[in-house]
Amino acid sequence: MSLAQPPEAKATIRLMGQEMENCEVPIEILVRVLGGLQQIIYLLATVEEKETVKQRFKVPLEMQQRYALRASIPQPGSYTLPVVLNSGFNSHVGNYTAIMDKLEEFFSSLIHSNFNQVQDIFPDSKLRNRALLESKRILPKAGENWSLGFSLADRPELNLTNESTAYINDWLNQESSEDTVMTVTGELIRIDFDKHTVVLKYPPTHQEIECFYLEELEDSMIKNRRLPIQVTGQFTLDAEGHPTKLTDVTRIEPVELSPIILREISWLDRKLICKNPLRLTPKMDEDTSQLFVVEEPNIGIDVFAYTRNDLINEINEQIVMMWDEYAKASVEDLASDAQHLRKQLLNQIEEV
Repeated sequence: MSLAQPPEAKATIRLMGQEMENCEVPIEILVRVLGGLQQIIYLLATVEEKETVKQRFKVPLEMQQRYALRASIPQPGSYTLPVVLNSGFNSHVGNYTAIMDKLEEFFSSLIHSNFNQVQDIFPDSKLRNRALLESKRILPKAGENWSLGFSLADRPELNLTNESTAYINDWLNQESSEDTVMTVTGELIRIDFDKHTVVLKYPPTHQEIECFYLEELEDSMIKNRRLPIQVTGQFTLDAEGHPTKLTDVTRIEPVELSPIILREISWLDRKLICKNPLRLTPKMDEDTSQLFVVEEPNIGIDVFAYTRNDLINEINEQIVMMWDEYAKASVEDLASDAQHLRKQLLNQIEEV
């Protein structure tokens, strides 16, 4: 007597871009995507099964077993990986098709910046914020040249890029007015999980700042507790204009100073292609340690910003501006130093 096969739901994820040459994918990116995808599945299952969300929500072990995501053998393509949602046990039956349909709907809302749809999918704010944070984890970071495709059987593929990260950051900050939101960089000193506070040392004043955070941010804090961090939230200033307290923290991220590799520059409806990858190494400013700084005199880049994502946007904008001002100008109209810059730009970049 043959045993009945457990119900399941299938989908395909596809990693596309210059990071995925020769049908290979960096392990760090693959782990990031699959791990984040599994966590979003758990959150959708919590909504689907109407589980009670307590103050310190943890995914129950039984639900982890029931909604385990399994990866199949990769298919030919950019890097195409079939995934199957099932428990593997006949005794545990879940709403697998409904969960996959909701996952597709959630990804679509990220692409089209439809926050109302996100709220419908995750009515509970704790689950919603967790899902948005996990989505940032699986999306390309600023400066990474790849995108994530997701498709169910016989349905069009959804293509997620780092543009959705900007939407997510806006949504996480939407309850705070723009003029009270800032990002502070400092050394993580201590964490109080009972009070939901972290304390970081602020370099400009050498003072410790207490930050009140959302519970769903704890995982990222634990992973990065030995590194300099950036905290974003509402703030209180002293008489000198320095922050003394951060409340309603929406983001806690490590300070990432790895090289920025530019292969193409996109700005509005413009696209410039680097003939050879342009490698830029950011650093923190020496005076305050609050600003990311990149300098590349050969092509006239000198930019700064409070976050890495904003820094890359500034780089793209400045390159496009210099392209229009120098590369597209007539040689006769430029001074000698500007002619040199024009030559460097034309040697390294072309417009599509």
